[in-house]
Amino acid sequence: MLSISWRRGLTLLLVTLMSVPVPQVAQAAVIGTQAAIEFDDRTDRIANINSMLAREEVRNALVDLGVSPNDATARVEKMTDSELQLLELQLDQLPAGGSFVGVVGIVAIVLVILELLHVTDLFTAF
Repeated sequence: MLSISWRRGLTLLLVTLMSVPVPQVAQAAVIGTQAAIEFDDRTDRIANINSMLAREEVRNALVDLGVSPNDATARVEKMTDSELQLLELQLDQLPAGGSFVGVVGIVAIVLVILELLHVTDLFTAF
């Protein structure tokens, strides 16, 4: 067992070591305006596509085709900017109503997502 003087000495040493400031390294950089705009555009595109994937009919279509809606959402996060732009362009061309054309458009989006997930080979077969 340690004597009381050794305990005090050890305690004093530990308190001293704990009170010594430890330098922390932080790195920061200025990002350009274009990079900030591209980041915002990407975030907006992902939010727009995820809102479409959140629709009940799209989720049901994904499940019917054997794709988890969570997997589709995760894949959207991993898409490149050009893939996001293409998918968003297709979304923007859909009519606002729930017409037959809208259903066909939703199915087309689901097929594109399935193709990007490599679940199907519909477009690469041609």
